[in-house]
Amino acid sequence: MTAETAPTVGQALLTQLADRGVDYVFANPGTDFPPLIEALAAAQADCRMPKVLPVPHENLAVAMAHGHTMVSGRPQAVMLHVNVGLANAINGLLNANRANLPMLLMSGRTPLTEQGPAGTRSRFIHWAQEMFDQAGMVRESVKWSFEVTSPHQLETVVDRALALAASEPAGPVYLSLPREPLAARMDGVSPRIPSRMAPPAPPLCDPASVARAAEWLGAAERPLIITSGIGRTPGSSQALARLAEIAAAPVVTFSPRYCCLPIDHPMHVGFDPQPFLGEADLVLVVECDVPWIPQLQSPPAAARIVHLGFDPLFARYPLRGFPADLTLAGDPTQALDQMAQLLAPQAAAVRTAIRRDAIAADHRDRVAQIRRKAETPGQPGALSAAWVSHQIDSWRPADSILVGEMGVSIEQVSCSRPDGFYGTSPAGGLGWSLGAALGAKLAAPDRPVICTVGDGSYMFGNPTPAHWVARAHGLPVLFIVFDNGGWGAVRAATRMMYPNGVAAAMDAPPLTDLRPSPAFEMVAEACGGFGQRVERPEELLPALDRAMAAVASGSQALVSVACAMN
Repeated sequence: MTAETAPTVGQALLTQLADRGVDYVFANPGTDFPPLIEALAAAQADCRMPKVLPVPHENLAVAMAHGHTMVSGRPQAVMLHVNVGLANAINGLLNANRANLPMLLMSGRTPLTEQGPAGTRSRFIHWAQEMFDQAGMVRESVKWSFEVTSPHQLETVVDRALALAASEPAGPVYLSLPREPLAARMDGVSPRIPSRMAPPAPPLCDPASVARAAEWLGAAERPLIITSGIGRTPGSSQALARLAEIAAAPVVTFSPRYCCLPIDHPMHVGFDPQPFLGEADLVLVVECDVPWIPQLQSPPAAARIVHLGFDPLFARYPLRGFPADLTLAGDPTQALDQMAQLLAPQAAAVRTAIRRDAIAADHRDRVAQIRRKAETPGQPGALSAAWVSHQIDSWRPADSILVGEMGVSIEQVSCSRPDGFYGTSPAGGLGWSLGAALGAKLAAPDRPVICTVGDGSYMFGNPTPAHWVARAHGLPVLFIVFDNGGWGAVRAATRMMYPNGVAAAMDAPPLTDLRPSPAFEMVAEACGGFGQRVERPEELLPALDRAMAAVASGSQALVSVACAMN
């Protein structure tokens, strides 16, 4: 192989990603992309290339990679355009970081030279787009970053990036690729296939500490389990359910990102820790960054607090002061299973059985209360979000994937399978759900994917690019927009901080009103999809049926529902 016939770094990069199990590169191109575009053009039939999908907005591209990985479990890649493209992606990158989603984020960088090698500066923007530290834009949001400057680095760097991204606690990594290295030839560089850099197995918790946690849990009179993130790794939801049953411990899923525990499980007592926290004598916090709001309520001073997770102290959070009498760092599934085994002999004890029956009775009462919230549909043009959510949940196919962001009432969502629901990252970067739903559809093409989203979040989600992607790449997703004409979360935060303030008494407090609402359904129609507006209760289910029929035929669909502001 001569220098003239050797593949370029761009070709080698794409081949290596495919060899390492990356299915997709979600790309938003710029003037740094010619080596990649040439590589794709020269190898269109090469099955060793990942599918490189053009995505017309960087935030959407990152959300699509996020959505694919949360369903498939396999890290995907994103390639963006220098600093300006990278800047557009930071919102989605923060979501992936706080959700511990592995991802390889790449971007080009301004050419390093003003003349000389292939790829040198050739456009006027190549001077203005250069930064002293481009990686500094994202360094706090990734686990690792590096810039490729030589063909001899490529294989090591990519394998290291993928291994680090998948290592627990998982998360995104960043690789910058100046144009000259991308265009350089791989002369004299022989690839290793397969990779010789495997990520480590998830760490296991200290057995003695797990035994102590089980002992404390078994001795507690009023235990409480709080979780948000169980369900990210296979088997973790089932492990939590087993432990809750054996220990007769109520479970609160506080701002859940997954189906941590099905709502119909007898140990599931709701989504708010406040009714239970004040009486608890032991609190087991499992994969949860914020188990309660200290300003509002905390457990009794004498209560024992145990934190369990891959990163139970959330080391990358600058301020987090929740007490921890015992901290278990490692695979939560293994630790939950071990605790369940240790507590199994006392599961039939009279005290445990009485408590289990009492929790189950409380669970039934709470489910009945939740269902009563969904009995009344509300007024035409201002439908109840709880009623709409319950109708959607009762109607949706059993194998569907529900991606929820801000609109749907989580307490109305039943999860019969652990991979049936995905919620937003604790980072709160709005607009995530549109791209996440598209990525989920790529990962699970045979399952219906339903995206429920608030009107404000929908507008954050780059809707025109999202619907273009759905059409261009054949991703029939059903989008349901809960249109309440404003930012409900901002209003709620204002009321909480100033309950007797002037804004709390207003119908439309400053900076929270989004009326008049756009005709969201027409955005989907403009991209070849089905769209319908729903304002009356009797219109909802027929509209959903028509939308799902369109999805079944291969078309995307959007139903916009006029909801009341909570």
